Order: sequence, then C-alpha cells, then structure tokens
Amino acid sequence: MRLPGGRRGRLAAFGAAILLPVTVVALAPGADGETSVPRPAVAAVAPLRIGGAEAPPVRHARRAVSVLQIGDSHTAADQFTGTARRILQERFGAGGIGYLAAGTPHPGIRSTSLSASASAGWRYDSLKRATRPDLFGLSGYVAGTDRAGETLSFASEVPVAYTAIEIDARTGPGMGAVAVEVDGAPVLAASLAAGIAERKTLTVRPPAGSAGFRRLVIRTTEARPVAFLGVGIVRAGAGVTYSSLGVPGATIDWLGRYPEATLADNVRRLAPDIVVLAFGTNEGFDAGLDPAAYERRYAAVLRVIRRAVPGARLVMIGPPQAERAAPACKPDPARPCPADPAAQPPEGADACPWRPPQLDQVRAVQRRLAAAERIPFWDWWGIMPAGCGASRWMSADPPLMAKDRIHFTKAGYRIGGQAFAGFLEPELRALLRGDDAVSHH
Repeated sequence: MRLPGGRRGRLAAFGAAILLPVTVVALAPGADGETSVPRPAVAAVAPLRIGGAEAPPVRHARRAVSVLQIGDSHTAADQFTGTARRILQERFGAGGIGYLAAGTPHPGIRSTSLSASASAGWRYDSLKRATRPDLFGLSGYVAGTDRAGETLSFASEVPVAYTAIEIDARTGPGMGAVAVEVDGAPVLAASLAAGIAERKTLTVRPPAGSAGFRRLVIRTTEARPVAFLGVGIVRAGAGVTYSSLGVPGATIDWLGRYPEATLADNVRRLAPDIVVLAFGTNEGFDAGLDPAAYERRYAAVLRVIRRAVPGARLVMIGPPQAERAAPACKPDPARPCPADPAAQPPEGADACPWRPPQLDQVRAVQRRLAAAERIPFWDWWGIMPAGCGASRWMSADPPLMAKDRIHFTKAGYRIGGQAFAGFLEPELRALLRGDDAVSHH
C-alpha cells in the first residue's frame, strides 16, 4: 500500500488486487504460510498510495506530499494531527485522508476525518501482545472475525473525495469473503481464500462522476476467518496527505517490537515523504528509564526508517509537559502545603515538583539525538508556560489540559497542532520546490 507523495508515481500492480464493481475475485496465492486469526505472513506487495489534491493554491506545487505521523495517544486522538492536517491541506491542497486502523481497536484511536464503527463480532489483535509481530501493519492492530454479516464502517458528514479506497487484508487457505458498499451501493465482492497466506491490497475505484463517499462499509459474507490491517483513502494528484497512526500508551519501543525487516516494509508500503515520530510522554513516566539505552533504541528505529525510505525527511516531536496529580493537602501550620502548581513560577524558573524527572531526561535525549542526526526537532514543551505548565494550562479558561495533566483538551491540541503546522510548513515548501534540505536553525 502506498500513501501517495507524487514522486513515487502510480500504484504498481504487483501484489495488489484491483477489484472492479460487483466483481468476485479470488486473490492469487502468495509466498509464505502462517497461523492464527488467520495470520498470513507479511509478503512484499505494492505500496498503498494515499494521494494528494488536484488544485493546490501554491504556485510551486507540482505533486503530492505524504506525511506519516507515528506516535502515542497524542497522535492516536487525531486532534493534534487533525488540526495540522486541516491547516496544511488548506494551504497546499487536500490530498486523501490517508491510512487508518481497521475498525475500532481502542477507544483512544479516533479520526477527525471519518467516524469509524464496527459490529460486535470483531476481535482485535494488538502488536503489544503479539507473538508474531512480523504479521502486523503500522496501525499496530489487526481486526478479525470468523462470522458472516459483521461490518466495519467509516462515515463522514461531507463527501470524501477519493481516487481509490485501499483495504489492507490477509489472504490464505480457508479464508472468507467480503463485500464493500459505498453509500449503500455494492461496489466490490472478493474472496480472500488463497493457496498460500499473504498480505493483499483490495482496491475500489470511484464510479465516473462521483463527488466522493459519505459511508464506506466492509461486510463479511461467509462464516470464515477474515483479517484486516488497515484502510487507506487515496486521492491522487497534488496536495497534502497526513496519515495519523498512534497507539495509546506507546513508546518508541512500540516500533522496536517489529522485526527490522517488517518495520521497514511497513513504512515502505506507505511511501511517505515526511515521517514524523511523536513519542516521549510514556517514557517520561517510566521511573526505571535508562536514558543512554533509550537513546540507543530510538536511534535504531531512526536507522531502520531511513534505510526503508532514504528519500524521506524525518521530523521528531518532543514530549509536551505533563505532571502527576498533586496530592490532596490540608493546611497545617507545622507542615504547610506546597505551592499551587498552577501559580506563576518565579522569573526564569522552569522546575515543577509534580513533573516526573524522567520526562526532562527524555526531552534532553530526543533533542540531543535530533541534533546528532540532523533531524528537525519540534519542542512541544516549549509552547507551554514555564514551571508547572500542565497545571497552568489545566487551570486556563477555557482549560487547555485535561484533569489528568497528561492529555490536552480539544483547545489545547488545537494550539499544538497550529504551532506544529507552522513548523512543518517549510519542509513541505521545500519538497514542493524540489529542495534537498531545510534548516530550522
């Protein structure tokens, strides 16, 4: 599967089944075997192209730019990324929605572009508990069922323009069949049974004159196993596609769970022009964190991604401020309460007794690594107030931080997304001009 940046051209035919409306297709066998839900082995296939827009308002825009952000719950909620996506698409043109997890694997994984829902018969395998991490896509989840009539649905209040819908599925012996409906009309029917297990892309093209879809439904039609790794909404042309793949609770070690070849293949399939890594909050609450070992593991992930997509630009987002909740305190002359964490700190002070010390270490490690690797580093922390910035944002009117002092409100994520879009804009402009590098220093 490929999330289109225009420089990589058209979707290759190898490994992808393009399915015409209301056509039953038995997908060709692959190269490797496997077991589980069922768990076909990951085979090399054509990348998913998640494409760009058709009429960008920028003079030098000549092609699409695909941004892939991978991170933790801040990314998974798609409030931060949704804001950045909207701003960049307004400026450079609207590409496709991008790559999404299949179904509803976790309540913290959402999309601001599409409302996802699923019937009750689906189960979700997580990379976190996987004994075969080589069988997972970048969403980190696999949606599976062996019941007929189960559905995965994606809905929008406004038409979603697309040139292709690409469904990342598994094929293999004994697999079931699926049908796809767009706005209530059947557009695809396919058998996932094949002699050898592998990973395949099912592709749906829009009918002539289509303005887009409001509702996409994937429906199982047999009481046999099916498994889906993700769904891509492609709009070929020029403009920005911004895929947001986050997992609540994730650290950079989430990507380290993949075998190197699998991580490289997963990133290569999406063919991003810019890869944004947004981790650090959960590492910052790990009391046993070894900063030196953490830096080595993060650097190892960077090396894999660079080898997978050597022409892509890497960007790192540092962790925002976060705090543990201040304990309840009753005034006592012999033991006064600590200062209100939401109070204005002394001039020049940035310490906060409620912030885990490891969070400062994570930020320092990431900044040092980004400088050593010549990767642009956006300091989310720095746009927040000094001192106990999380508490101060929680006490703002309207609140910008949730009561847990870790996550943000919609307004808080909107501020972060706006700032990051401004940081990322020079990278997009350089890509559209064909420049090799951009400096943020």
